Amino acid sequence: MRTFVTAVVLVAFVLPAGAFEIFELNVPGRGYDPSWPPDGSSWHTIRPPEAYCTDGLQTDHDDQNGDGVIDPCENIQIDGVWKHVEWIGPTITIFRPGAREPVLVEPIEGSRQTQYHIIFPPEAFCVIIHTDQPIVQVCQYIQILEPPEYAGEWHVEEIDTNIHTNGGSPVEHSTWSQIKSWFQNLIN
Repeated sequence: MRTFVTAVVLVAFVLPAGAFEIFELNVPGRGYDPSWPPDGSSWHTIRPPEAYCTDGLQTDHDDQNGDGVIDPCENIQIDGVWKHVEWIGPTITIFRPGAREPVLVEPIEGSRQTQYHIIFPPEAFCVIIHTDQPIVQVCQYIQILEPPEYAGEWHVEEIDTNIHTNGGSPVEHSTWSQIKSWFQNLIN
């Protein structure tokens, strides 16, 4: 029994699990548009932080329901690696007037669209900001009401398309499938 438990623990640590990733569609002038871009389009990595600012090419996609729109549970291939889409929505780039570094935010689902969470910079990931009005267009000025370190006037620079993926896809062998196969081979 001890050998079996040790084998399960070793397999759990050796086989990689899917990683949470955020990609922003990098097509100048497109803005927020959840329709599938053509294969060959560039996706800009926002998360994980160590891959920030790297671009990958969309080499294939799986529009499962044929509606031409990126939906959760569909799949995208970036640089030849299939990824499972978990979420699609806007990436909103805001600047404090006079600042050099942007802050990227996403709307919080279910809110009255005056609450957003920060996705970049990495040290502020998931900080919730509250605005005086919904963000609806580029060149809009908003007031961040809280938290205090972000309070004040901000300018909306860009609103682009963004997806969250789990870093892997059901179309590839999952870690669990690999574990089951390993045990079946061990028993047989």
